[in-house]
Amino acid sequence: MRKTHQKKKIIVCVGTLDTKAVETEYVKKIIEKRGHRVILIDTGIMGKPGIEPDISREDVARAAGSSLAEVMAFGNEREAVEVLIRGLGGILNELHRTAKLDGVISVGGGMGTSMITAAMRQLPLGVPKFMVSTKVAHSGAAKEYMGTKDITMVSSPADIAGLNRLTRKVMANAAGAIIGMVEGDEVELGSKPVVAMSMTGWTTEGASMVQSALEKENYEVVVFHGIGVGGRALEEFVEAEPVEAVIEFGMNEIGNELFGGMATAGPHRLEAAGKKGILQIITLGAVDYINFLGVESMPPEHRKRPLVSHNPQATGARLSTDEMRVLAEVIAQKLNNAKGPVKLVVPTRGFSRWNTKGKTFYDPEGDRLFLKKLKEKLHLSIMYREVDAHVNDDRFAEAVTEEFGKSVSEQKKEN
Repeated sequence: MRKTHQKKKIIVCVGTLDTKAVETEYVKKIIEKRGHRVILIDTGIMGKPGIEPDISREDVARAAGSSLAEVMAFGNEREAVEVLIRGLGGILNELHRTAKLDGVISVGGGMGTSMITAAMRQLPLGVPKFMVSTKVAHSGAAKEYMGTKDITMVSSPADIAGLNRLTRKVMANAAGAIIGMVEGDEVELGSKPVVAMSMTGWTTEGASMVQSALEKENYEVVVFHGIGVGGRALEEFVEAEPVEAVIEFGMNEIGNELFGGMATAGPHRLEAAGKKGILQIITLGAVDYINFLGVESMPPEHRKRPLVSHNPQATGARLSTDEMRVLAEVIAQKLNNAKGPVKLVVPTRGFSRWNTKGKTFYDPEGDRLFLKKLKEKLHLSIMYREVDAHVNDDRFAEAVTEEFGKSVSEQKKEN
């Protein structure tokens, strides 16, 4: 017989209990059978709840500064859902703050998934979050539900409309998963100074050498991949965590935002570190291209560019000289607004793997004009150093590491 975990955990089950009561109760009973406590929250709006919640839909509306009567009177599902998201997010965070939430799980359809994952995203990273949904985990919308947070999503092959041989197994697996998450060992965060770093598959060699050098100096390097969600996660991480510095080897997301690529991190990429006043080492790595799923996913105007297929789901498209000039102005403006130290360490022999002599993205004149415009627009207070090397060369990694070390020494002297 399997023993229950020594320490009882608190798992919050959230569900629209007017439509998903049977399934939610099934998950609840499995968790309780394992010896853990369940707090049940109802986010339904229309019909009566099929089981009695610990936190009612009235409580959820009240937590948003509203009432259930007001929510139901909107006559607009989107407005009603926004209120419930606000209330549910507040309740989840309060439960977590008061040590009454070790993990959260939900079972939902399209509306429930949208509402409950939006509230889950308000919880800190590391808190177990599990969502069982109706096929949306297999759709392109899944990344919108997860955002930059560590939400685990599982798709039910059958609609969540009662219990049967398929949905019982899906629900049991989900209950087992959240139990395993909350029963996991506590993770020691450690006390090493933290450096956030961006990189892409085409700057991995150079970035990895810098990462290895800093880790030998007892830094904890947290790497974010430049695919859109990675850049958003980096910015949020810098805002929320005690980060000492940011090193940028994956700047393609800025061009994606400006010129219609798929890997955009939004308009505020390259801003959090500057607002916070922490050190930024800017390499311009991966600045020369934007991303698409494949040639067939590209607008016709982009298909005439120099293209490189990284894999069946990723194609890079070289930016034109005019676009690179625009990009230079945007990057300069963001860096000029920084409150803290900024150092540009620039590889003059190419910004990415395919930007070197004989390769598809090689355009030395376009790169030269980009750097000329960038230098024109940068404040004189920003350090600018060119290195006669490619972004993935050993020599360039050594230069980046050297400038990082100098900055740390300077900061220590000032303090």
